[in-house]
Amino acid sequence: MIADHDELLDAALGLLRERGPLSDRELTVALADAGWGGVDELIEYVEEFDAPLLGILPDDRKVALDVLLAGRVLTHRLTAEEIAADVVEPDDYGSLLHLASGEPDVDGFEVVFLDDEANELAARGGESANWSDDEVLALPRGTLAHRSPGDLLAMIATDSGVRLDFVGGPVADAPELALRLTRRLRESVVIDLEEEVWHLLVDDPAAFTVPGLPLADIVEAAGFDRSGQLVAPRGFDFEAYGRDLMVGVYGDELGVPRDAALAVATLVSLATALEEDGEEDIQATFFARPELYTALADPAVMEVAAQELFDLDIDPEVLLLTAQRLLASGPREVKAAASWIAGRATEMQGFPTQAEDHYGHALVLDGAFDLALFDLARFASDRGDAVRGLSLLNRMAAGDAEPLHAVLEHFQPTPRPGLGRNHPCWCGSGRKYKTCHLGKGDHALSERAAWLYQKAKLHAQELGWRDQIVEYAEIRSEFWAGDAALFQALEDPLVTDVALFEGGAFADFVECRGDLLPPDEFALARQWQEVERSLHEVEEVRPGEGLTLRDLRTGDRRDIREVTASRMLHVGNMICARVVPAGDTWQIFGGIEPISQDRRPSLLAALDDETTDPADLVEILSERFAPVSG
Repeated sequence: MIADHDELLDAALGLLRERGPLSDRELTVALADAGWGGVDELIEYVEEFDAPLLGILPDDRKVALDVLLAGRVLTHRLTAEEIAADVVEPDDYGSLLHLASGEPDVDGFEVVFLDDEANELAARGGESANWSDDEVLALPRGTLAHRSPGDLLAMIATDSGVRLDFVGGPVADAPELALRLTRRLRESVVIDLEEEVWHLLVDDPAAFTVPGLPLADIVEAAGFDRSGQLVAPRGFDFEAYGRDLMVGVYGDELGVPRDAALAVATLVSLATALEEDGEEDIQATFFARPELYTALADPAVMEVAAQELFDLDIDPEVLLLTAQRLLASGPREVKAAASWIAGRATEMQGFPTQAEDHYGHALVLDGAFDLALFDLARFASDRGDAVRGLSLLNRMAAGDAEPLHAVLEHFQPTPRPGLGRNHPCWCGSGRKYKTCHLGKGDHALSERAAWLYQKAKLHAQELGWRDQIVEYAEIRSEFWAGDAALFQALEDPLVTDVALFEGGAFADFVECRGDLLPPDEFALARQWQEVERSLHEVEEVRPGEGLTLRDLRTGDRRDIREVTASRMLHVGNMICARVVPAGDTWQIFGGIEPISQDRRPSLLAALDDETTDPADLVEILSERFAPVSG
């Protein structure tokens, strides 16, 4: 693992200054030879390097810009608006701005961002100019007072940075750049002007060392169009290209194809507009082309879209309104997806029965819509109906790979041959079998306690608690090595348990879904809410069976049914855990944390303090992973 990313980047820039442009592989090998680590370890860092002085050529080689641009001269043709405001657009100077010091007294200008300095530009009389960039160069007032439109202003790279100067005489042409642009545009629809200039400077050390024509003039004379640093043939639609590029990047981030990314972006934009502006002009703006939503018919795409909406913390009421608009005006193919997201929105509002109706309607519209099948399986699981839950999961693509599938398989009811639906139930309740235990297991509450815990975990993972779980996982894995550390922490029992109990997810589960639970499980869940995490001493070990623990905060002793830990712990060990009733037993869910003697005081203080933040508790219980100093 690389100890210091900044030091590695500095070393890479040093190698590029010394050797010139290098491919990622060449730079990685050079760093490895210099003792910075192994090639396989370094390559990912090198590929992700990003710094102002690190340029990337069209052939993907990296180059040190301070060396490449030293002594170069670029020019710009002044406009009447620029002269009046003593403001210059940086479009022709972009490359050399990498070398600017950022000090107006040194550079002779200040980089001003339009959004941040609107008042300053207005005071200069430049507020009405149609600036094409997001930033401009503000020169000292009066600098351009005696200049005329069309005059050339040069930016010159020096040892100390850059400086500005006026060009009074003839200037050199740049046929090499024009030829390069022409050749490259035969290979690509659009190219980056800045990168092409850099490549020319690599090939020709004498290029742009004396004042020449501005880049804008060169592009215009060659017969091309330009937008920012992009150059393309005449008539090119830069706006459409920009949209396509953004959608492509967004799709890469989401891990979905371009059409799916466009559908997700459109849905997110619809929800955002409804949240910010209400329903005004929604129909004309977002449903003129309803086919844009079609990719949402794929449950995998709709799941990505939903996560984007959840990450933006869209209000559930707005989310429901979004679903309703999609149901009313979207294409037929996405009706099931719209009904499903309506269910999620309703469930987030705390109305599970109405949510279940939406999920059921989604299956009426599309009987194979996986997201609705899964959520209905959750409802069946909460009710203790393992048979129905498995039936729903088995209708999903790869439903047997869902963790819930294994849970429901374990808790399937024992077959009762010869017992009809209308016969008295085997349990002696006096009710008919179909209304009592049909489809439901005959497992004791001590066994179903684990199922109850899994139901609560699934609630937290699916509905609104993901950010909290990720926050705790990041704390938990701070000292863990490897790229998979965070993913491992997301599965760590402590992380989920703190989110459930100290974080509030379990209370939300009981409030929202308690009515769905079998009565004895609901009562047990209420008992769990009264149990605090505590520090326990192991007083007796029964290997393969359980433990006797003494709560160091209350003095209570509990005989615990615990198979795995009973083979690992010893008398006298101290552990932090939540010991909960489970029918006729006491059990531990949410992990067992070993506690050393020296950490005992700080943990007890945190447990006794009702104001302890859940994140702080995770941090305290994760200190055991920190490297030992000295």
